[in-house]
Amino acid sequence: MPLLGVIDDETTGLNPYRHNRVIELAALVVRPDGEVIREFATLLNPERDIGPTSIHGISASDVASAPRFADIAGMLLD
Repeated sequence: MPLLGVIDDETTGLNPYRHNRVIELAALVVRPDGEVIREFATLLNPERDIGPTSIHGISASDVASAPRFADIAGMLLD
């Protein structure tokens, strides 16, 4: 039975041409029947201003000690 991947993220902004970055990432591997096989979720430090907190509700202090995307990219691929 094939597995499905589901990803959700929050970013520092909505315009891809303004060098926005991911600040929260969640990923699931699920079976077609909806059973969750693996899950991964983390806040990420974008190493820049976090953008409009009214959109995502995440504050700068929330991500200050979070890993950078490069730090978790390998885990996400796994």
